[in-house]
Amino acid sequence: MNTNRLLISHARWSRLEKIAFRFFFVFLGLQLLTENFWGNLFGGALFVWRLSEKIFVKPCLWLNHHFFHFKYISQSWTSFSASLHTIRDTVYLLIALIACIVWTLVDRNRLNYSRLFYWFSRCAIVVLSCIEFSYGVIKLVPVQMSFPSFIDLQKPVGDLSPFDLLWTTFGYGAPYQMFTGFFEVIGAILILFNRTRMAGLLVLASVMMNVVMLNYTYQVGVLVTSFYILLLILFLLAPYGRRLIGFFLDKKPAAMDYEEYRFAKSSTAKWLLIIAIAFIGVSFVLNARFALNIYAKRNSINASRRYSLVKVFTVNDNALPFVENDTVCWRTWGERVVDGKNYVTIATMKPGYFLTYTADRDTARHRLSLHPFAQDDTTTLNFSYTEVSSTSWRLEGMMQKKSVKVELQKIVPDTLLNLLKTKRTIITFDDESSNE
Repeated sequence: MNTNRLLISHARWSRLEKIAFRFFFVFLGLQLLTENFWGNLFGGALFVWRLSEKIFVKPCLWLNHHFFHFKYISQSWTSFSASLHTIRDTVYLLIALIACIVWTLVDRNRLNYSRLFYWFSRCAIVVLSCIEFSYGVIKLVPVQMSFPSFIDLQKPVGDLSPFDLLWTTFGYGAPYQMFTGFFEVIGAILILFNRTRMAGLLVLASVMMNVVMLNYTYQVGVLVTSFYILLLILFLLAPYGRRLIGFFLDKKPAAMDYEEYRFAKSSTAKWLLIIAIAFIGVSFVLNARFALNIYAKRNSINASRRYSLVKVFTVNDNALPFVENDTVCWRTWGERVVDGKNYVTIATMKPGYFLTYTADRDTARHRLSLHPFAQDDTTTLNFSYTEVSSTSWRLEGMMQKKSVKVELQKIVPDTLLNLLKTKRTIITFDDESSNE
């Protein structure tokens, strides 16, 4: 036997197994080559998204104009371009179906596709491991869902989108986010080894079913991507299906040694293994570094945050009443430093209505200039500020050609909101805080 060739069984696949393999080989192959999760393989690199923009947008827009006629469709390609994904994936389904039919007609006498499945599954496992590790490590750190800021918590729950509600909940529940990320990372590692591959696939299948349901329930835009990751996991689990059913339902011993095809040890196999290990290692390291960099940056931003409550808001020497839904009177003031720039976010009396500025502070002259950030009004606001005491300060200036004076009280959000005051405990002996 030539050691550079293969060891292959002569097992006969059923007709249904061969047809299913042909269809999913084409469909999942197209997804692996073009889906946006490639952008997650190397620490948030977005070059694949830009490539998708060049490849898919114009053809998808043409197909929409002539065939699909979706009324609302994105003009750019991202993970959240639901209409573009729908058009592209419909075309993929048609391609896979036609290819499956033609393939079946010209290759109906083949006993099995063990060799092709072996190589396809090995490539899929490498990509799947890197993808799951990238999603897992940003939860494990945790940075995928950030902890809600005090300004974020000024928004009424009913005004939040389902996506914002989920992200805020998971951001607050960092331990649960880390718990989920831990199993994604563990599963990503387990599938790399023959002995633990099926256990890893079962772990990842459980995690991704939960992710898909969350994305569907809360209308998260990456629902399509998460579904295809789950579909790929189930495809890789399919060869173990009968053994798993027998083990869990009939209590039969299950020998998890499905491999009907093994590539003989050779120099070629050695180099392929080295390339795979290098690819996975680079991906893991870059994604871990990416997550840690985000964690350090967010910690720096959070350390710079300063908040104040507006106690008195005066316009032309008339103190305005704090009336709900008023967009003129301020409610809270928040400051933070991002990449060396000072930002100020002001919450008005209208729930969910915020004004965001970049700020220039002249500490020598006690002057503060606010430059509108992504707002229709481009007028710069100039104020003088006075530190009245260690806990209060005052702003004076002009807004819309009117004299404005604002009395502010410095606050620590943890002392005001029950959500932030609550400390996580397993056994509670004092229920007083829950009754506040």
